[in-house]
Amino acid sequence: MQDGQGGMVGLGSLLSLVGDNDWVWSVLDFDGIGTGPSGLGYAEFRGRVHSLPQGYVMSWPQVREFAAGLQECFDLLLVAASDRRSLDPERLAADDFSKCLIVLTASDSTWWSVEVITETELTTDFMESIRARYGAAG
Repeated sequence: MQDGQGGMVGLGSLLSLVGDNDWVWSVLDFDGIGTGPSGLGYAEFRGRVHSLPQGYVMSWPQVREFAAGLQECFDLLLVAASDRRSLDPERLAADDFSKCLIVLTASDSTWWSVEVITETELTTDFMESIRARYGAAG
C-alpha cells in the first residue's frame, strides 16, 4: 500500500481521485485502526458492517469522513453503487458486484485493488487518475 515514493496510499488518497458524486457507498468488510463513522468505536463498527445485509451504507460525504478518520486500513471491501437497490444482499453475499460501479479492496495492509465495474464518465476519470498517480495497470 505504498506509492512509488514510499508513501502510504490510504483510502483517503484513493477517494480524493473520485469526483463528488451522489452514489451509495457500502463497507462490506473492514479491519483497521482509527475513528469510526458517526462516533462508533472500531469494534462496534466492524460488528455493524458484518451484521447488516447491505453492509454499512454511507453517502459520499460520510465515506470521505470515514476515510479521514482511518489511521490504518488492514482489510477493506468498499463498493459504490448508483442507488441502494443495487446493493442486493444475496448478490453481495456471493461476491457478485455486477450491479456496483466501483469496488475498492485493501488486503493485509499490503495492496489495494481498484475495480470499475460500470463505466461512467466519473468512473473512467477515476481510473485514469489512478493510472496517472500510481502507474497502475489497467
